[in-house]
Amino acid sequence: MKLLLKFLPVLFFGTAVLSSCSDTVTYAEQLKAEKELIADYIARNNIKVVSEMPDSDAWGDNVYYHSSSGLYFHMEDRGDTTGDTIAANDLVVTRYLEITLETKPDTTSYWNTIDYAYPTTFNYLDYTQACTGFHEAATYMRYNNSRAKFIIPSKIGFSTSSSDVIPYLYEMKMKFQK
Repeated sequence: MKLLLKFLPVLFFGTAVLSSCSDTVTYAEQLKAEKELIADYIARNNIKVVSEMPDSDAWGDNVYYHSSSGLYFHMEDRGDTTGDTIAANDLVVTRYLEITLETKPDTTSYWNTIDYAYPTTFNYLDYTQACTGFHEAATYMRYNNSRAKFIIPSKIGFSTSSSDVIPYLYEMKMKFQK
């Protein structure tokens, strides 16, 4: 009987631990859900995905280039193509909207001084200062006053979206300083 009384709490604790583990979602399941969310967003918005970067004049209204990193990129406005192009260590100055991909999206705005007092800045190709997706988008945007939309999957997003496995749509306008 004493042995049973000692064993009963261990059995109860073990059962509680095992039952609580069954409710957790694995990282593989989170990645699968993220992939499905991106595919659903693309379908809902009639986005045409291409595997080759369109020519500068060939961007359709809803054409997104899908890069090997997973970024989906759409050029809205190439900007000042007569000026310099971005180079390593240039200071990138951005204003952007961060939008979830759900059917009822949440938007965080860094678009103007009313929403956020200062623009977001980072040194181009210094990956300690911004997510990989922002650097890749800046590479495609290249010129001052360019504007683009892009979907960043969690693996190349900011650390919070990476740890939570959340993809975002960004609308960004960019300038840079040499």
